[in-house]
Amino acid sequence: MANDILLFPSLTEDLKKKIRFQKTRFSFYYTDLEDNEYELVDEPVEAYSSVNIIRDEEGMWDQEKNNLGFRRKYLLRTFGSLFGEGGIVCHDAKLGMAIIWTSPDSKQRGVIPVGTFTVEDQMMEAVAEKLFGRAQLRGQVEFTTVIYLASAGNPSENEKHLANKSGLILGELESYIIKLDGKGSVFPVFEVALPGQPLWYVQCDWGDPTQDSFSECTSINLNTAHKNYKYIDRSQPTYNKQLLAEIMAAAVSIIIEKVRLQSEYWDQVISNDTLENGSVGQAIFYFADALEWDLSTPESVSLCARKYFDQRM
Repeated sequence: MANDILLFPSLTEDLKKKIRFQKTRFSFYYTDLEDNEYELVDEPVEAYSSVNIIRDEEGMWDQEKNNLGFRRKYLLRTFGSLFGEGGIVCHDAKLGMAIIWTSPDSKQRGVIPVGTFTVEDQMMEAVAEKLFGRAQLRGQVEFTTVIYLASAGNPSENEKHLANKSGLILGELESYIIKLDGKGSVFPVFEVALPGQPLWYVQCDWGDPTQDSFSECTSINLNTAHKNYKYIDRSQPTYNKQLLAEIMAAAVSIIIEKVRLQSEYWDQVISNDTLENGSVGQAIFYFADALEWDLSTPESVSLCARKYFDQRM
């Protein structure tokens, strides 16, 4: 949100403390053709970062092929101080809360209404929700929660200095930034149509795993032309999540074991020694560090991978 110079009282830090602004975490998801929802995870790009990356722990979401939705619950309890002579709007005005979203890389922005309230209301409780289309957003997207004047009031003699034009933004409550990296998931999963080939296979095309991109140099390929693809197709009633979990666990185990065979790089990978951001090595270190996988032997890798995908699929 731009730091415009306002010629009337606006939301200050002191007023923010008084209104008891409460909210839940953003809940991101995507849907399939039957409108079934699948959870996405948002987490900081790196420690202490204000930018959060969206990822799919099951490795199936692709922002180029799937939509992206979110919902979030908001609650205001004590907002009487915003109205009247000492507030930011007239005593009988109506305020609103909204989310302004901006996506510079896709050259789009919009407003998501959350709810409205007056001085006579006891509280404002509402859920904001938005479902973006496939590939609608790219790069960084910022969600800024604001207070605005929903309906002008009739100012008394002591209130003529207050804002009184509908639509005016009177202050920012918070801002939340997500990053869409173009691939959409931790695991680069692709659909291919190859008659006569296996149901799935893995490709590992890196040279230096400490430098080469994980999302560009690895792929887990699911063959839509195989007679048994219907068992890993979420849109079909024959979908078997256990089979897909086994495939994902086996595929990731293969990727890890190939790096282990490159012994000149393995110690650097497991110690996180000068790994390029987004590299194959960094992805494997993530499994060990953040997910606490035991990468000491092929057997332990296989066991950890199967436990991980069993729990999430």
